Amino acid sequence: MVKLLSNLNTDYIQNYKKFDKIDNVAFSKELKIELSKKNKKIPSKFHYDLKGSIYFEKITKLKEYYVTRTEKKILRQVSKEMKKIFDNNLTFVEFGSGATDKIGILINEQVKFCMPLDISYDFLLKSSIKLAKFFPNLFIIPAYCDYIKKFKLPKKISNKRVGFFLGSSIGNFYNKKEKIFLQNARTTLGKNGCLFVGVDLIKKKTIIEKAYNDSKGISAKFNLNLLDRINKVFETKLKQKDFKYFSHFNEKINSVESFLISKKDQKLIIDNKKFFFKKNEKIQTEVSKKFTLNSFKILANSAGWKVKKYWVDKNKYYSIFLLEN
Repeated sequence: MVKLLSNLNTDYIQNYKKFDKIDNVAFSKELKIELSKKNKKIPSKFHYDLKGSIYFEKITKLKEYYVTRTEKKILRQVSKEMKKIFDNNLTFVEFGSGATDKIGILINEQVKFCMPLDISYDFLLKSSIKLAKFFPNLFIIPAYCDYIKKFKLPKKISNKRVGFFLGSSIGNFYNKKEKIFLQNARTTLGKNGCLFVGVDLIKKKTIIEKAYNDSKGISAKFNLNLLDRINKVFETKLKQKDFKYFSHFNEKINSVESFLISKKDQKLIIDNKKFFFKKNEKIQTEVSKKFTLNSFKILANSAGWKVKKYWVDKNKYYSIFLLEN
């Protein structure tokens, strides 16, 4: 099926078995470090196996989750300005591409190449095939990789690289690593590269908390799915019924914090190393920082980017920044 699509190059996703092994080694290493700490965490990037990616796409369609629909509205505005901002022969590079539906809003005849980068192989392949069918004149090169790190782009793409990091993912890093991502993205995109970043703005606490505590419980399933992934990778026997999901907006640090709370005393064994969860102990599974326009400008500048332009929706819920190297 993939071979029939002449505009889809699969060279960079054929290494999925090798990357899976690397990814599982990273999962094991990071999980053992974070679960050894007093305040236990599971790095949020490990949410995105196939099942987790599907849950997240369901979240983006929920009425409480304002992020995706607001971002798409702004992107439609940006699409009207693309020819004023950029010349022709562009390469789009999307970090954490997911369903690739948002980047599709901006694709026009100026764009010759598109590189979706993601850590969910099955989801990446499925969405890239869909993109290739929808844009038959666009050459698509999906890459299965950890896009948070530096990534060497192929020489055959055009020199004008425009990156995308959407969905307010810039707020999902632990330990202030968002700056490291922005620095690595500068290296990946190279000289004269640009980067669009979706930034969720500080707003009423009730609006934010509803987005992460939806009435259908999809956010809870998305987080509880981490237990299933741990079981699959490490052949453990954690049970979802032994944990509950909790999420709140911490106004002191302007960030949503999500947790899995152990309902009883229990233990987990990974590579012969034991970890104990006490009853009511919290394991952080997600962080989602919210910014002001100025606080994000400061972050972008600290990583070496210049702010070229930004757009804000009428409710001032969300912003998209265009950064230039």
